[in-house]
Amino acid sequence: MKTGIQKILLSLAALFAAGEAAAQQQPLYAQYQYNGMVINPGYPSMDEFGSATVVMRNQWVGMEGAPKRATFSFYSPIKSTGTSVGFMALKDEITIYSQTGYHLNVSQKVKLDDKLYLAMGLKGGMEQYRENNEHLGTPDDPVFSNNQSYWKTDVGFGFVLFSDKWFVGFSAPSFHNFDLGGSVNKVEFKRHMYLHGAYLTTINSFLKFKPGVVLRQVGGAGVQADINAMFILKDVLWAGATWRTEKSACATMQVQVSKNFQFGYSYDFASSTHLKSMQGGSHELMLNYRFSLQKDKKPTPRFL
Repeated sequence: MKTGIQKILLSLAALFAAGEAAAQQQPLYAQYQYNGMVINPGYPSMDEFGSATVVMRNQWVGMEGAPKRATFSFYSPIKSTGTSVGFMALKDEITIYSQTGYHLNVSQKVKLDDKLYLAMGLKGGMEQYRENNEHLGTPDDPVFSNNQSYWKTDVGFGFVLFSDKWFVGFSAPSFHNFDLGGSVNKVEFKRHMYLHGAYLTTINSFLKFKPGVVLRQVGGAGVQADINAMFILKDVLWAGATWRTEKSACATMQVQVSKNFQFGYSYDFASSTHLKSMQGGSHELMLNYRFSLQKDKKPTPRFL
């Protein structure tokens, strides 16, 4: 019984540290700016090629029940229509809780002038939330004795104004949802809003520089910010860092292995002494494959 109580307390503590207990939260990644469909359904229309991306994140290494997250996203333009369609699947685990989601994405871009475009996107899908209470080892507790499972639908939208040198986007990838399965659903919905942008400048033939910012607001919480900067060497090696207002930071390195493949790694660490004593760092791996459905068109590296 004592061990079961300890597991319950550990689960609640980990969820509190993560932000919101028993609340619908979008996974947070270090390399979201290179997997933009996660935060903005309009993002695929910025790309004239197709893309498949896998991101895996192991957070707070060394802490029992720490978050583990994975996302697969895929999108492709439909010939020269300016329309892109996509699919995203995610898996998120923390202590006894898990979230699995499947979403469809459609976006459209319109040309405003010779170098300026506006992209608009919609996302819709379903997510399942599970409580694996049996792992707590408390069969006599009526609250934590049985496993629970809940289903929700999820819809969102996004806009991106962009050129070949910069973009500004506004999105709500989780704007509204609907419960499925009746009143037993205990997962609280949290609306997510993003305002994000980046600028690409060429310093010389060897070096490019791309600063960016993401402002994030989750229902019931204040505004949080990510400020990042990335140096791109010879269009092959990417190196940079991100600072978050949640008192954390991360270092990122990516390699353009070929015209089609890009590999990335990020390491997150707490920037305050108090948080460092509570949790270890976080590791994140990213693999991206870009392709073209037109035989006469070869994929080129993407910088925004």
